[in-house]
Amino acid sequence: MDAWVFLSGPMGAGKSTLGRALAERLDARFVDLDARIEEERGRPIATIFAEEGEAAFRAIERDAARRLLEEPPAVVALGGGTVTDVALRRRLLEVGTLLTLTAKVETLRARIGDGATRPLAAELEARNAARADAYAECHATISTDRSEAEVMSEALAAIGRDAVAVPLGARSYRVAFDHRDRLPEVVSALAPTSVIVVTDANVDGPWGAPIAEALGASTRVVLDPGEEHKTIGAVERIWDAALDASADRGAVIVAVGGGVVGDLAGFAAATLLRGVRFVQVPTTTLAMVDSSVGGKTGFDRAHGKNLVGAFHQPEHVLIDVETLTTLPDVELYAGLAEVVKSAWLDSEAAVRALEEDAAALVARDSAALGRAIRRSVRLKARVVALDEREGGWRRVLNLGHTIGHAIEAARGFSEVRHGEAVALGLIAAFRVAGALGDERAPAHEARMRSLLSSLRLPVDVDAYWDTRARDFVGADKKRQGGSVHFVIPGAPGEVRVEGIPLMHEFGLGPPRSVE
Repeated sequence: MDAWVFLSGPMGAGKSTLGRALAERLDARFVDLDARIEEERGRPIATIFAEEGEAAFRAIERDAARRLLEEPPAVVALGGGTVTDVALRRRLLEVGTLLTLTAKVETLRARIGDGATRPLAAELEARNAARADAYAECHATISTDRSEAEVMSEALAAIGRDAVAVPLGARSYRVAFDHRDRLPEVVSALAPTSVIVVTDANVDGPWGAPIAEALGASTRVVLDPGEEHKTIGAVERIWDAALDASADRGAVIVAVGGGVVGDLAGFAAATLLRGVRFVQVPTTTLAMVDSSVGGKTGFDRAHGKNLVGAFHQPEHVLIDVETLTTLPDVELYAGLAEVVKSAWLDSEAAVRALEEDAAALVARDSAALGRAIRRSVRLKARVVALDEREGGWRRVLNLGHTIGHAIEAARGFSEVRHGEAVALGLIAAFRVAGALGDERAPAHEARMRSLLSSLRLPVDVDAYWDTRARDFVGADKKRQGGSVHFVIPGAPGEVRVEGIPLMHEFGLGPPRSVE
């Protein structure tokens, strides 16, 4: 076995029982973390609790778990409180599949017995409630109040799905790389009172209409495609269609399409009846790697891009790479700009992997696309978990976007695709870094130019830098007073956010005058 599997949940949920059975099925090692601690310490867990207290035990547990991760992968039954340590929990989510096992309280009590050897048994319900947010941050939640065969089947399916978790406590969700045929199961699990599918005219034929039929949707809203239609009028169409279908707060909106569809459907969900649930089914590269994850929703105004919106996280994101087969080449390439951005934010290894896969990506190789998309989603999930509402660190995801959004808005949201504008913005970001004294910036810019060009993306930012674009920088939503929060790149994996005066020339020189 080449990947870790971790079983979490309250005492009595069946972690050790399922863990042993899974290890046998997967031909893997099995480790019971509590048993290992008892072996290393030469004392039962209950004795450690009694003699040293819970805080000391948790420190021992964290140390044992971290040392365990230095070994080859295994199936691991964790202690009931192991995942209460945030840093350790996030690490487990990164390196393997974390499954939370649950059961009814009466089932847990029956399995625990008198609890004489199980510390904290008497506080079972209170402890489980206090740990609810921690337990929610996982790749799947599995009830063990069923037959062993059913539990095993669900666990194996979750492991095989290899989803990316977006850990946000009770609002956590998964980004599953799956076939769209599984969508009815996903939506059904939400027990919706009605389903509203939102798509656009380009996507409706191949994907939107068939998905709406499979879901038994109450109504389907087909929007006009394109960034120029990302308006309040489009949101009103979704609201009205949902209300005409008698939607209540149990309704679920399903967005099937690119970033415009996802942003509009998400904003409609955030505001309809003061908030209903929604599911993202992105069908473009750009939406898969960026807009479908993180909960940013909204629409454009004449003043600029995404200036009205809300944070509203989806319940689930399902990425089916097969939907890219109907995407025009230019749209596929445009979405790769966000993949490049994510790789540069991530690490040297991520950038090198993109450079090696560039030809395969342009040739639409599904394996290469899957790798690139997954890396981008994992990076975004990590950043969103640290800063959901862009109060600080999440701003790094705007690398290339300040100048990119300005160019996009200056051209009326129709002449330049969003991804193409981001590519130009990435080049501009290195110009800013150079203007601020980074002597490495020209070399980094040259490398970025080469990578973007190999992915068929534009790099001549000077051709787009004019007075219209400069003026739109002043309307950027990241503006604060007389400056704008600008993401300054260094080498791959190095980035900082700095306030740049709006009158700064951003390393691009005076803009061309436009009448």
